[in-house]
Amino acid sequence: MKNSIITSLLLLVITTTAIAQKAEVERKLQQYNIPSDFFVDNLKDENAKYSFKFKKTTETTNQETKVEMGVFDPAQPEGERWKLLSVNGKQPTKKQIKQFLKEHNSSEDSGAGEPMDDDWKILEDNDSQLIIEFRYREGNLPHKYKFLAQCKGKVFIDKEKKRLDKVDFYNTGDVKIKMFNVNKLDMTMYYKYDEESKIYLLDKETLLFDTHILGQPVEVNSTTEFYDYNKVIN
Repeated sequence: MKNSIITSLLLLVITTTAIAQKAEVERKLQQYNIPSDFFVDNLKDENAKYSFKFKKTTETTNQETKVEMGVFDPAQPEGERWKLLSVNGKQPTKKQIKQFLKEHNSSEDSGAGEPMDDDWKILEDNDSQLIIEFRYREGNLPHKYKFLAQCKGKVFIDKEKKRLDKVDFYNTGDVKIKMFNVNKLDMTMYYKYDEESKIYLLDKETLLFDTHILGQPVEVNSTTEFYDYNKVIN
């Protein structure tokens, strides 16, 4: 009975501390006009209102650089919003289209990457920048971002510009991306602020990870640029 009471008290303290940490982080974010649910919604397709074009460049050790061009349109039916237009300047093959659709147009993309309440933490808060750490809940992440469940994120806010700058992710354990088993991963999402609509839009996403192919160490480095945003849903 005594142990049960102590355990309950400890859980209460931990829960109360987590709620207080999250509340403090939300208060800080509001100072810079960043909604507390931003880090959930920015991964989802279902609530998107802007169409855009993208260019993804992937460099792999000892392999040809691959450049993919495509578009995203939230006004299209679910499963048809992402389209691959070309690969290295050529019409994509059926195999390339199939793989692309599997990664981007999965029904799982309706999932919400809600951060854990007990993993919000202010790492640094000085005159020039605010750094916040968080971690997404396991499961229910969009298909193409499932690996983020094994990562921690760091939000960087430029206090002088009063703007969100970027969000970094790094793995805390082994990660699987597509068919690759990854030991080390670094991913960064850079944002730009649209003055007219007063929202943040994803500007660029970089992903660097180490893996093995046929027993040989390989480094994969990709950069995706997002541009020509156009509001198509009110």
